[in-house]
Amino acid sequence: MSLPDIKKTPLFIALGLSFIIGLVCIVLPFVSQKPDGLEKVTNETIAFLKKDDFMPVVTAPMPKYTVPGVKSSFNARRYAGIFGVFAVFTVMLVIGYALKKRRKKSSASSDTGQQP
Repeated sequence: MSLPDIKKTPLFIALGLSFIIGLVCIVLPFVSQKPDGLEKVTNETIAFLKKDDFMPVVTAPMPKYTVPGVKSSFNARRYAGIFGVFAVFTVMLVIGYALKKRRKKSSASSDTGQQP
């Protein structure tokens, strides 16, 4: 198994992000407006979502998967999905670079005979 060609990596990332964003835009009209499984079960059984003592400490930046200020709920959810894709991509990119840097540091210290 060979490593991927570094020159093709940006193209692969761009195509992957384009595919995921396209998927978000295509699938979004078919998403149900009904509550998800966990929300439905908690409402029907213990109803703890309605109690005041379980209110969040910090308000959500995008409540109910919408972007504040966008009037159309369909477009607001679409923008929230696209923002979510980029947020997860950015977090994974930062983690990947941190792990790569750590691995290089670890291999450099093992090559010189030092303990990490």
